[in-house]
Amino acid sequence: MFRAILNLFLGEEARIARVVIVQFFVTIALPVAVLLGIPLLIASVSIDLDPRLWQALIAGLVITTGWLTTAIFNELARTRTKSERLRDYHKAIYAEIGTTLASLWDEGRSEAYAAATVARMRDEADFVPFIPRESHDHIYDAILDEIDVLPRQTIDIIVAYYSLIKSISALADDMRGERFLTLPKERQIAVYEDYSEMRRQAFAFGQHALALILAFASGGAEAAQALKDQVNTPAVDRSGP
Repeated sequence: MFRAILNLFLGEEARIARVVIVQFFVTIALPVAVLLGIPLLIASVSIDLDPRLWQALIAGLVITTGWLTTAIFNELARTRTKSERLRDYHKAIYAEIGTTLASLWDEGRSEAYAAATVARMRDEADFVPFIPRESHDHIYDAILDEIDVLPRQTIDIIVAYYSLIKSISALADDMRGERFLTLPKERQIAVYEDYSEMRRQAFAFGQHALALILAFASGGAEAAQALKDQVNTPAVDRSGP
């Protein structure tokens, strides 16, 4: 009960209400008070103002209160809608990345497979590995127009991950084409090694994206930012020179 009351006055919705009220007073109430309120106050001291003027002022105050209340509720509704979309997008992206990682890279096995493929390409002049066409970005493409909903703590790694996924798909198309077959064998091997390394990097990006999304869901922006800073900050060598 106490926590609910505390959240009512100190929670996110209370913060939004305070922001709207401050904006109202700074941009509307204060200028009006300076331009009209002070002259009216001075005039009321020296002359008797018509009671109807005071009635109009009171009516204006009531109207202003109603407008302010409406603005607060509209802002709260907008914030709730954005928060719901953020949660939905995070869940969808988390699911898409999570189901993709296993097919992108398998620690240990993928390295061995890539090395064996390169060795076979060197040993067999006619061997060209079959590269399947994969698509792992349907959900991302669907929400791309509203990608700005994502918070800054997760948007960078998500965009980086999907950019790499699209690059992998484009390279796979090139490797399936006739031009790849005409390349010298060493060039084919170099392209395949790049392709394999891109998949490994996408796997790492995907793991990091999942960790940040999970941190944001469980601890909010602060937890996600702390994890992001931890990953981005190089480890300090405490052993000395």
